[in-house]
Amino acid sequence: MTKSDGEPAGILTDIVRAAAARMDTNDHLRLDALPWPRAVKLTEVGRAQGLVGAYYQPEARPWIQAYSEPLLIEQVGIYCRKGVASPDWSYPTDYKGLIFGNNSSFETPGHQFFTMVDAGDITLEEALTTEQNLMKVDLGRVDCYVQERLVAEKVIRDSQLDNVDFISIASEERSMVAYPKAWEGPGAKAFIKAFDAAIVEMKQDGTIEKIIAGHTAN
Repeated sequence: MTKSDGEPAGILTDIVRAAAARMDTNDHLRLDALPWPRAVKLTEVGRAQGLVGAYYQPEARPWIQAYSEPLLIEQVGIYCRKGVASPDWSYPTDYKGLIFGNNSSFETPGHQFFTMVDAGDITLEEALTTEQNLMKVDLGRVDCYVQERLVAEKVIRDSQLDNVDFISIASEERSMVAYPKAWEGPGAKAFIKAFDAAIVEMKQDGTIEKIIAGHTAN
């Protein structure tokens, strides 16, 4: 999720709000757009009941009790400064020696990527937001950046970043709401069930498709 005028915004925000509007718990649902590391920590300790935009990573997050019905399938794209990389490169092995930006604590680039970072084959520089990372690519402060395509390309379009090229797709991931084991009881079970039902209904009646289209129209 992103922020607009201090409020949560973006595709996932609109999907969650539309689902909540179909549920009896709509009036009790509060969405906060926070830096990812803080959002993860608050969910882990139970101060937040759901982590929006989580990927299925049971080994990295054993404290998650359940994942929602996928909100959408995200294409994770590789974006580089013009002339740095080629679409026929194999990700991440062919990117050895480059400097990558990343949102703080995001695991979006994948396990093999971070193995290369740990080995010193890729240099990692983290920033808080997608906007900051893509600006660093555009200015030549980092070589590449990996992010969900709908999010990244909106920033590129809105900020007119002419020095950033889409290279290729790194992976496809199911974007879900992750619920912590710290959130228990009948209320939790009822919410999870009702939210899943709303998401399934929204897929069937075209609501999610319309939300995505509304954010991607030029």
